[in-house]
Amino acid sequence: MSKTDNPPDIAGLTFVGKLGSGGYADVFLYDQATPQRKVAVKVLRETGLSAAVIARFTAEADAMARLEHPYIVPVYNTGTALDHRPYIAMMYYPKPSLAERARSERFSVAETLQLGIQLGAAVETAHRAGLLHRDIKPANVLTSAYGRPGLADFGIAGDLAQADDADVGVSVPWSPPETLYATSPATVRSDVYSLAATLWHLLVGRSPFEIPGGDNAPFALMKRIRDVPPPSTGRADVPGSLDRLLRAAMGKDPALRPATALEFVRAMQAIEQEQRFQRTPLELAEAETPDLASRRSPGADRTQVRSPQVISPVTGQPAQTVPSAAPADDAIYDATRRSNRRVAPVAAFDAGVEGHTVLRPAKQGAVQPDPVPIPPTNTGRRLLAIGLGVLVLAVIGAIVWAVATTAVPARPDPSPSVTQAPPDIDAPVPAPGAPVITCTRQASTVTCEWTYSNALPNDQFDWRLAGTAQTNSTSKPSAVINNAPAGVCIEVKVFRFSGQDVPATWTKGCEK
Repeated sequence: MSKTDNPPDIAGLTFVGKLGSGGYADVFLYDQATPQRKVAVKVLRETGLSAAVIARFTAEADAMARLEHPYIVPVYNTGTALDHRPYIAMMYYPKPSLAERARSERFSVAETLQLGIQLGAAVETAHRAGLLHRDIKPANVLTSAYGRPGLADFGIAGDLAQADDADVGVSVPWSPPETLYATSPATVRSDVYSLAATLWHLLVGRSPFEIPGGDNAPFALMKRIRDVPPPSTGRADVPGSLDRLLRAAMGKDPALRPATALEFVRAMQAIEQEQRFQRTPLELAEAETPDLASRRSPGADRTQVRSPQVISPVTGQPAQTVPSAAPADDAIYDATRRSNRRVAPVAAFDAGVEGHTVLRPAKQGAVQPDPVPIPPTNTGRRLLAIGLGVLVLAVIGAIVWAVATTAVPARPDPSPSVTQAPPDIDAPVPAPGAPVITCTRQASTVTCEWTYSNALPNDQFDWRLAGTAQTNSTSKPSAVINNAPAGVCIEVKVFRFSGQDVPATWTKGCEK
């Protein structure tokens, strides 16, 4: 019996059954003694072991252990079995994977968007940790007992800065052309492509470039992935906004895809809102600011006794801290005077607050007296406060009497006027206007460009040769037609990046 059929003996674990096999490892179900629970254990096969494979297996354990997210399969433990094979013990997900479900059912649009947002948050978390998954596909998304997805199999995960893709396997049907043909290193946009291809698979029941009944060998798939435009789902219930978003995310040129997994998720949330689906929350951890962390200390959570504070009714800020022992009068006077230097003059007076500047109206023709210095004794300050209070009340009474006895001329009826409501900053952006297309020829090549009103930087475009059905997607307001016949015409549609505001008809423009 081979090692594959004979699971390894692992201390503290009791074998239950086999769950599946991967490219170079098998997954078994075990009962764990302490704490009691079921665990999924991924074990390397004995045959074909190499230093590179073992290093990759160890890197997978490290990668998954450092990623903490509700939709990433958590790692419990790693080690070496009694037969010297490395293993990873992970959380057990008892329900079918997305690949198993897709064989027998078609996912609804609402569930596909929900899964896309949840998995997109998991992918964004990995990217923020500096890791690419590089093998996102339906079989690598498990399902928990509560129906929640878990992104697994970081077996070929790599650092974002890693440019060497040597000895890295990929799953062809869901991989972008740059990784299949090694034209450029894998990037964040490569994972975005694979996630979009996975969602397309859930809606249709097969990978995007698979042809039912056709040649679906890896080489044939690779050629179509490189040369054929991303296909539509063909489902009548899939909104055009989602169909276009998935096609854009599977663009041949990585620069035309959503720049990050988070950007892809935001676009799916916009489609949820457009379709009036229940909103799927975006679950991303908030990083603790360094300033908050630096203020923490081992004894920071202890209750500490502080001196009482006097709060100024004018400024709302502490005026001075009252110490346990009363200072001398001179010290109180100096502290109050220094505090007053930082307080702006206010047109108010409170007899319970000492030392604040007071503004009061001056009498006509009267000469303002020089300010009276505050004596450094409590008795003097009280007398001064009482005197100033009486003076202010007298001045206020005189002003009120003068205003009451002065005749107020009747005001004329106001003339009617027209006022314009302030602009609504939350008002929706107007839909893009109809494009104006200009086509110019140079030899056998025709370049068509278009302009339109209400343009946004991330607008998207579909264009096609007039009279044909094949549609091309681009994020640039231009199209190039090689070997163009005389008088060639194209048709263009302009829409928002989220898939909204798609016109019902095409706008036509021809070479002149």
